[in-house]
Amino acid sequence: MRKEELLNYYFGFNKLKDYQEEIIDNLMEGKDVIGLLPTGYGKSITFQLPALMLDGITIVVSPLIALMQDQVINLKANGIKAEFINSLQTPEEQDIIYERLKQDKIKILYVSGERLQNKRFISEMLNLDIDLFVCDEAHTLLWSEDFRYALGEIPLFLEKLKKRPKILALTATSTDITSNKITDLLKLNNPIIVRGNPDRPNIFYKIIKTKDKDRDLYFYIRDKINEHILIYCLTIKKVIHVSNYLKEKGIESLIYHGALESEEKKRTLLEYKNNKCNVIVCTNAFGMGIDIPNIRYVIEYDLPSSIEDFSQQTGRGSRDGKNAEAVLIFNINDIKTIEYFIDNIEDEAKSDKELKKIKNDRREKLDKVVKLAISNNCIHKTLSEYFGFKYDKKCNMCSNCVKNKYRI
Repeated sequence: MRKEELLNYYFGFNKLKDYQEEIIDNLMEGKDVIGLLPTGYGKSITFQLPALMLDGITIVVSPLIALMQDQVINLKANGIKAEFINSLQTPEEQDIIYERLKQDKIKILYVSGERLQNKRFISEMLNLDIDLFVCDEAHTLLWSEDFRYALGEIPLFLEKLKKRPKILALTATSTDITSNKITDLLKLNNPIIVRGNPDRPNIFYKIIKTKDKDRDLYFYIRDKINEHILIYCLTIKKVIHVSNYLKEKGIESLIYHGALESEEKKRTLLEYKNNKCNVIVCTNAFGMGIDIPNIRYVIEYDLPSSIEDFSQQTGRGSRDGKNAEAVLIFNINDIKTIEYFIDNIEDEAKSDKELKKIKNDRREKLDKVVKLAISNNCIHKTLSEYFGFKYDKKCNMCSNCVKNKYRI
């Protein structure tokens, strides 16, 4: 079947969006591609459709087990042969998948970056026809600088394959610096970069400068709890603190962070989606692969460590296109917390010079997000220009452009 026929048959769409088609066409021509498409732009189709067009297997590197599981469930529901291999499976379950791969019964295989270092996995992949290799949520490749070191060694796996596959890296937001890092980490060949504007015109951005975060958080949300509210914190300790504080004030909230067991995460998300509790306090573990379209308020309780993080997290608001409000509750002491994390970055595999550069890059990102927090400039304009897009209008959708109190 042709591209358009596959699109309609498996996904129910009659036409690709321009940026989707640009990614797919370049990829099919054999070019390395980096796709920078904001949340809700349909990134997944840009590799799922080529996977169906190619004869061989597509490997997708995904940063979270829950994310790869959800994607496989959705693909199977569409009649697409997809599987994952991860640490939650028994050896017997993995044996079945390897056998199905040999029999050409799987088109798309999801794995973690760490799986690419597994001897059994490498041995099995050497005998297969790998046509496409995808790094989903490719900004997480930068985690290799801190703790997910395997993500920095993906090219070693690719070099072992009997042929170099087509390579696609996808993420929601990225500056030129981050795109260059992704290029270097994957050893891409002059990649085509397809970029979508991350500006979300339906989000009203609001900065609250405060000396008492807890008080101002409570005053802000106390009359909004009939809508979905998402509160981001930098650490698990802060998540627990905020949740306990809200409980003392009579506001029930769920908590979500990376240390929770997988079943507990599922229960939490189900309660949140089904409106059993409309307030969730979380770390950045909440986000990738979580599709809740009607989150009306996204609150940054702590200053994010970069504008990329701010844009990605606030981008969770109102994916259904209705108006949302994104709020940053800023206290000057927030800077110290992030500086502490930066100062304590360690990696025995990196030289002092490399560590110094990583830390300097993080400090530059911190400096820019602080300027966002204290500036009187249009927030939509600041975000657009940070990612390389012009913004020539008055937005009327941020607290710096509209001084009266805004309500969605």
